[in-house]
Amino acid sequence: MSERSQTIWKLLVTFAILSLIAGGFSLYPKNKKYGKIVAKSVRTFGTDKELENVIEYLEERLKQRGFYQFSLQKQPMRLTNVLTLADGSGPSSRRSRSALRVSMIYQSQKKFQAQLNYRGKIYTVSNGESIPSLGKVVHIDDKQVVMKRENKILSYPAPGTDRQDALEISAEDFKRGKI
Repeated sequence: MSERSQTIWKLLVTFAILSLIAGGFSLYPKNKKYGKIVAKSVRTFGTDKELENVIEYLEERLKQRGFYQFSLQKQPMRLTNVLTLADGSGPSSRRSRSALRVSMIYQSQKKFQAQLNYRGKIYTVSNGESIPSLGKVVHIDDKQVVMKRENKILSYPAPGTDRQDALEISAEDFKRGKI
């Protein structure tokens, strides 16, 4: 081979080696990035498998819970089953509608007033007032309303007290202040 051919071959081989080295330097960071992406995707796919297992478990539990039978006597999601509202409706309104119930007692200008519920009608009363067909209110305090009905003195408890039903008080106890 002539010197000219040898020089051309040497230049071509040198250029090829330099190209391979330059390509290696440019591909190395890309390869490193690719390795990180592959490692991250393996973790992600593993997480997806774990997530699928959790979803399968939850779906199985949901199927099992579908077989449960609940029988509720009352509707617990109705707010009026829990709270007594300002107009006197609520849990107490579904009790005996013919019974007299105290919906609430409040203090206004240093005297007590009460809201009574009788047969679906709401009465706002204070001491000394008379209600036709009910009787006369003789005393109101923070725990009870005392009324004179049919020659009897009856104490009706306020909502939230321990007593639920009316209590008859003797005339002597009332006069002595033992209410």
